[in-house]
Amino acid sequence: MKALLTISLFYLPFSLLAQLDTSIIHAVPTTLEEYNYMTKGYKIQVESGLDMKKGYYFNEIGEHQIGNYHFTIKNLVRENLRQLAGILIISRSDVTSKVYYSAIPVNNPELMKLYASEIAKWDDGLTGAYCQIISAYLSTYILSAHQQAVNQQK
Repeated sequence: MKALLTISLFYLPFSLLAQLDTSIIHAVPTTLEEYNYMTKGYKIQVESGLDMKKGYYFNEIGEHQIGNYHFTIKNLVRENLRQLAGILIISRSDVTSKVYYSAIPVNNPELMKLYASEIAKWDDGLTGAYCQIISAYLSTYILSAHQQAVNQQK
């Protein structure tokens, strides 16, 4: 049941995004290399004091705390094209002391399945807090897309 709920919570918002903003459909997809960098390589880079992956930079989006869980959200951007390659979310649990590096891919259904399967492995507390954060960002995006559509109709 938890897996079904988790998958539903993560796929529904992205289907809504695709309906609201057709530019997402035309976005350059996140590659497996970019996904692996966000989920594995970034941690190694930070722990080892290495330089940023060549050809990319991060936009710091925000840091949030919900109960015993901390979230850092960063957009990975392709430097030469200034295109979003994916969204890195670093989730820290004060309950288990674990740190998770998850990546929301752009326009790549196969990587979206991988992302959902990784999130489904989390405990209920972290999953709930994560859903709150993602929902807050999603509602802001939907509001912005709605306002943009209304302004274009004028």
